[in-house]
Amino acid sequence: MIGLLKGEKKVQKGNGWFLPFLVIFALLAYLSGKVSLPLVKPLSWSALIAFSVYPLYERIRKRGVFQRSANLAAATATCVVVFLVLVPCFYAIFLAFKEGARLHQFLTEIISIMETSGEGALAVLLPEKIVEIIRPWMERYTFLRAWVRQGASWGAVYVVEAFGNTFSYIYYFSIIVVANFFLLRDGHVIISFLQEIIPLPPSESEIFMSRAKQILRAVVYGVILTALVQGAVGGIGWWIAGLPSPMLFGALMVFFAMIPFLGTALVWIPGSAYLFAISDITAGIILLAWGTLVISMVGRFLRPIFISGGGNTHFFVVFIGVVGGLAAWGILGLFMGPLVVSLFVFLLENYRVMWKAWLESSGYIQ
Repeated sequence: MIGLLKGEKKVQKGNGWFLPFLVIFALLAYLSGKVSLPLVKPLSWSALIAFSVYPLYERIRKRGVFQRSANLAAATATCVVVFLVLVPCFYAIFLAFKEGARLHQFLTEIISIMETSGEGALAVLLPEKIVEIIRPWMERYTFLRAWVRQGASWGAVYVVEAFGNTFSYIYYFSIIVVANFFLLRDGHVIISFLQEIIPLPPSESEIFMSRAKQILRAVVYGVILTALVQGAVGGIGWWIAGLPSPMLFGALMVFFAMIPFLGTALVWIPGSAYLFAISDITAGIILLAWGTLVISMVGRFLRPIFISGGGNTHFFVVFIGVVGGLAAWGILGLFMGPLVVSLFVFLLENYRVMWKAWLESSGYIQ
């Protein structure tokens, strides 16, 4: 009896640590999540960039002096990312803000002159064919002028906020660069740690991580490379048609190419309509044909090639991930959405297999 009581005391003493540990762990997890939450987006972008350039890091790591220094290899790969990827992206954003400021100034001039000189001032600011189309509508529906004025006000607020957030952009840029360095250098350690804490058998956790890698590779290369090619081809078509700012609208096509269904058509169709409206029929036909036969076909041809290595993920699953990811996380959701949904389907399939095996072993089904 005494031994039993002693044994009970030992059990109580052995299990008494769990509740305090759970409380402390939950508290620290909550505080860590609160601290990390503002950095989720830049860290996610840095993870995507590090994943994309990790093959480059591995090649650098195998050469010369880099074999003895993982820090030097990671720093070199990060510098390559900064100069070949991030700097052009920021340049495109700068062009967008610059052209946006010009557009706001142009709309402000239209409103100012209209308020003093009436609709006749449109003939000074817009092409004649456009004026002929707009004037009857402006005369008949006065609310259109209010819409233009409201749109210009929104544009002004957006431009001011964009330039006012310059410090935030630099801050996020710095986080992405620093995080990219550590993710490249210690990425294999992080992956091993995640694989160990996943509540799955070792073989299943390895398959899970391999599946995540396949999906990410397919989405990253499928979405980004296709969008970059479409944007470059679209900018060339914009320049051939004689429209202004081909670099800006090429960058816009890179962005819109990531959007399902309409994609780059949201840029080159309005451009073609503008050319037709100003009676530049030849240029309008050229841009329309270029968009239909070249830009769209490039996307249809290249995207399946890039995504073909992504495993047996059903198109509908990818569709839900892309559309839902866009709604939930913006552009970042284009990459995270398919990953999250596909991995959930993978776990659901594992559960189905294990549940079926349990039913068979229990004799419920044959």
